[in-house]
Amino acid sequence: MALLPYGICLLFFITYSILAVIRHLHFGSFGFDLGIVDQIVWKYSQFQAPITTIQFYPFTSLLSDHVELIYVFLAPFYWIYSSPMTLLLLQTFVITSSGLVVHFLSKKYKVHTVLALSLLISYLTFYGIQNAIWFDVHSNVFGSAFLAWFIYFLATGRKKMAILAFVLTIICKEDMALLTLIVSGVFYLTTRKIMPLVFVIASLLYLGLIFFIYFPYFTQDGYRYANPNGLISDIQFSYLYDSSEKWDVYFYSFGWFLFLPFLSPIFLLPFLGDIIHYFVLGNSISGAQGLFMHYRASLAILLVWPFLMTVTKFQRLNSFVVGVLLLIVVSLLQYQLHVPLTYLSKAWFWQEPASVKDIRAVISYLPQDASVVAQNNIVPHIAQRNEIFTLWPEKKNGRPTFRWAGNPQYLVVDTAVTWDTRHLLTDRETFLKGIENLEKDKVIVKQRQQGSVILYTLRN
Repeated sequence: MALLPYGICLLFFITYSILAVIRHLHFGSFGFDLGIVDQIVWKYSQFQAPITTIQFYPFTSLLSDHVELIYVFLAPFYWIYSSPMTLLLLQTFVITSSGLVVHFLSKKYKVHTVLALSLLISYLTFYGIQNAIWFDVHSNVFGSAFLAWFIYFLATGRKKMAILAFVLTIICKEDMALLTLIVSGVFYLTTRKIMPLVFVIASLLYLGLIFFIYFPYFTQDGYRYANPNGLISDIQFSYLYDSSEKWDVYFYSFGWFLFLPFLSPIFLLPFLGDIIHYFVLGNSISGAQGLFMHYRASLAILLVWPFLMTVTKFQRLNSFVVGVLLLIVVSLLQYQLHVPLTYLSKAWFWQEPASVKDIRAVISYLPQDASVVAQNNIVPHIAQRNEIFTLWPEKKNGRPTFRWAGNPQYLVVDTAVTWDTRHLLTDRETFLKGIENLEKDKVIVKQRQQGSVILYTLRN
């Protein structure tokens, strides 16, 4: 029984690894963001500057977009196996192993065995974690896992390990220090110990350095994800609840933990801080407002913590019955949301799209040092080169066409019916018309075709 939590974490690691790797192998991953991260980590592993050519601002340092220093420390893994799958497996390992924090905290607070196991499963199946693993690789997912360890080491008073977890958390992404700030503040308010206060001060200093010195004075455009009039502009309380997708976040987040975190309001402050961060300070980032992608991963540990405080405070809730109820509710919510773990039961997930073999065959003809532009879902498979560009749809004189950065030598596209707007960045009809117009304008010349996959040379 003592080894069961470790077995559960291992099982989820294997399951999520299968989910992430098969999606990638079936060309379901994207240049945004797996291709970007793969190119950057590959460059770090080659001791090159983190210049990205894939994203919106090509030929700029990734550090002018996000301060994600964690990728420097992931680069040595590329000396063992240089592949985007390395990143997928690392992300899966880090987040699933953070489930041990839930196990250790449950032991510390003497949570009923069945309830502790149910809470661990609830954490590992949380919709935010599932969607994050399904949607490529992101630094905030690593940060959320390290934040969990930071909470644990603060709770157990392990100073040196807390410092390590703190550093790992804040270097993942520029805004993770906001969460270490609030978490540390809650610990200080509830314990009056000096150590959390030190982390409060360190978090404030780091946030000040990043947002009020680094971005304004050391990057060309400042912080690109601030609201249009500035980082702390356009502060409106109504942004917390002004859309149905935000209400969905509240319902499914709290519902995943039986709404019990509400009974420990002071420990909900980090959750509230994270929500304000995205819904108010980042209101202009439309993709960050709902249930999907990677933005809700951090909410898992931020709800586990007040859940544990609640069942510790109200001992009647610390029971076998609540544990069983938790599993039932989580299962129902998972079924209702149809989150990625359910894909494992679908035939389409296991079936390789018909054109995948043709894509692999065609890209095998690309010289390793060639400059290439490709559609969004092909980019992650050829991103380990100095010049790899995203094919951006646009219109010229009312005609569908494309643009790209640099002077690529080759263009790779797949016109199969398999791909949709996520993969092509436009609808398929417009995509096909745009390629046709490039051919008519003699911008591209067909060099090789295999099935629906075409390799063009470009006339620059």
